[in-house]
Amino acid sequence: MGKIRKPLALLLRSRRQGNRPEGGGAGGFTLLELLIVLLLASGLALVCFNALLADGQLVGRMAKGWRQRQERERALDLIRHDLIQGDDVLLDPRQAEHRCSMNKRQPVLVITTKAEPITYAIGPAPSSIWASRVLLRCGPAFNKEGTWSKQSFLNRVLIDGLQPPTTPWQQCPVAGGAEVGNSFALPLSVCMETTTGLVTVRLSQGREDSTASAVVGLHNLMAADSLQGKTNN
Repeated sequence: MGKIRKPLALLLRSRRQGNRPEGGGAGGFTLLELLIVLLLASGLALVCFNALLADGQLVGRMAKGWRQRQERERALDLIRHDLIQGDDVLLDPRQAEHRCSMNKRQPVLVITTKAEPITYAIGPAPSSIWASRVLLRCGPAFNKEGTWSKQSFLNRVLIDGLQPPTTPWQQCPVAGGAEVGNSFALPLSVCMETTTGLVTVRLSQGREDSTASAVVGLHNLMAADSLQGKTNN
């Protein structure tokens, strides 16, 4: 007898039934299950993205704070150098005749020297490359030896982004000190102890600030001590 051929529909049905897992369950995922998996994966990806974004913003704020702190320290180092090499500090900066045009900027710290005074002023940025208020120094340039140049006098921005301190000084941080130029509410706060010549300066960028101190005219005192020592010998 010839072979009996099964209908094609029955053959396909038998193959499908043979591929089913034990227990009679349907193979693969349903559309609802796929949608649930996609929603869970999307939620997890969103959480991870937000975490990475928050970490990036934190790193950015830390880098900005570190950069601003370095800029404040450099500016304070220059102020400290000028104080030590200068002769005196004017308690009222308005009494000085400034070598540079203030152009609506407020002189805060004026250091007198044997030549021209050195003025530190707070004011608006001179161009759009600077942020917010700036600190300018109007004084002699420096030569290769790191001392004042008698031939060059400059007016330059030292630091930008200055903001008034969140907690202004109510009194000088040193006993017997006097406020210089009504500066306690300014981004550059200056206090001077008139008997010793100790000057304390604070640079503020809002919540962040840095402080430095120096004795004005210290080089004169050191020179006088050296001369007295030679005379005694």
